[in-house]
Amino acid sequence: MQMLLQTLTPYGGITVMFPAALVIGGWLWTSRSRTAALLWGLTLLVAYSIVVASKILFKGWGVALDSLGVYVLSGHAMNTCLVLTVGLSLLARQLRHSLRWPAAALGLLLGWLFSLYCVAPFIHPLAEAVAGALLGSLAACVFLACLEHHSGTRIPSTAVMTGLLLIAISSTTTKYNAEKLLDRISTGMSGSEEAFRQPQWRGTPPLESGSH
Repeated sequence: MQMLLQTLTPYGGITVMFPAALVIGGWLWTSRSRTAALLWGLTLLVAYSIVVASKILFKGWGVALDSLGVYVLSGHAMNTCLVLTVGLSLLARQLRHSLRWPAAALGLLLGWLFSLYCVAPFIHPLAEAVAGALLGSLAACVFLACLEHHSGTRIPSTAVMTGLLLIAISSTTTKYNAEKLLDRISTGMSGSEEAFRQPQWRGTPPLESGSH
């Protein structure tokens, strides 16, 4: 079971979740809710910026919440809780409008299970996985609450199928992460010779695939 969970971990990274986030933006755009699509873009910008900022601050200057055991925010956990929650809610709206919040709750549940059982044991300590999940959950709920004030038509069936196909294709590609790039950016900004590293929190080497 542990090996199965570990093989699922990379699917929470940017190689899969960022294309899925773009698909959601496309769905909103095709439903003639341009304002909602722009709001989704802003939500992504804020959430991703917070995760990236946490990594640059730690890697470049060693800034962290030591007392809480949080050195960086988990991008995997944030991605999963944000994208699954919003994506499932939008798809549920296609079936029945009243299902939008139950579907969002299901997305949150799946996102948290992924964070606790696929992220925390393998690529982040529990505190960092929880912090990332909290950020993604908050961003998703705020976006969906704002979406209540924007009316749009149903997403065209062709757009739904095309989007799901693109997500399926992205899930089969090689999984990459941005950690080395962030290392270079952080050290370039801070002038450090090498990036700060988290204290050893497990006995096994870190998982290489997927973004942390």
